[in-house]
Amino acid sequence: MATSHSPVMLEEAVAALDASEAGTAVDATFGGGGHTRRILEKLPPGGRVVGIDRDPQAAERASDLLRDRRFSFWPGPFDEVLREMAESGEKADAILFDLGLSSFQIDDPDRGFSYVHDGPLDMRMNPEAGISAAEFLNTADPREISRVLSEYGDVPRREAARVSREVASRRPLSTTMDLTNAVRAAVGWKERGGNPSKRVFQAVRIHVNDELGSLRRALDAAERLLGNGGRLVAVTFQSGEDRVVKRFIADREGKCVCPPDLPICVCGAKPIFRRGVVSRPSKTEVGENPRSASARMRTAVRTSEPLEEHSEGGG
Repeated sequence: MATSHSPVMLEEAVAALDASEAGTAVDATFGGGGHTRRILEKLPPGGRVVGIDRDPQAAERASDLLRDRRFSFWPGPFDEVLREMAESGEKADAILFDLGLSSFQIDDPDRGFSYVHDGPLDMRMNPEAGISAAEFLNTADPREISRVLSEYGDVPRREAARVSREVASRRPLSTTMDLTNAVRAAVGWKERGGNPSKRVFQAVRIHVNDELGSLRRALDAAERLLGNGGRLVAVTFQSGEDRVVKRFIADREGKCVCPPDLPICVCGAKPIFRRGVVSRPSKTEVGENPRSASARMRTAVRTSEPLEEHSEGGG
């Protein structure tokens, strides 16, 4: 079981949040609290940090920080908590999404996220809510399983079909090794591309937790929650979630052609967000933490443009 977690692109993310200027910063994916702790170190006098996570174990890891009056923890899915904050009239100066899994979750066999260690076939971010991976795989039509593997894991369609048929033939599955063995039996082992179970586990996890749907709803809430000049920072680890973030920002740029360093839009596009740079982890970080290799950080700054004027535009 993991005892620590190294946040990916920690300094880059905190710098992009401009935490030293933030009155209210929201860490929408608290995890192990690494980003929150660094933000608190940078926070100006009178500032505060809100940590959000639906994982019950994250709430336990946040307990020591509650002694700091500048910090508060909101348990629950980030899309629901951010919506509640926005609906209550709160405003934020910075919101961070560090997506994917933490080492705490990956390295704990009891959580069911690992395809190399045996454990219950669960994969739920909150083990007390929703259906487990086992329940999905043991009851879903093979065609639905195949669709999930292709859509959320980028598994080639023929391979996805073979895996789904193999899963159906081995029901009921109850452990992570049951699923890993089904994948091996269906597609074998590839010398290039790594363990084929990686994409299968990723796809099932994303489906079980409705990760992409939750992210879309959370970004919509963040749009309402951020004030003028508020900064949005999202660190993604797989193509599906990165596409969601990229499209969200692009749809709200309003085709603005002004230089990025211009503080306001003067071309008449009326963007709700202005896109920042896209960053990748350094070679040094990838060497020290191979799990960071797929990371990509996207940033955007909320403009003063009223959201209501764009409500019918389908942004």
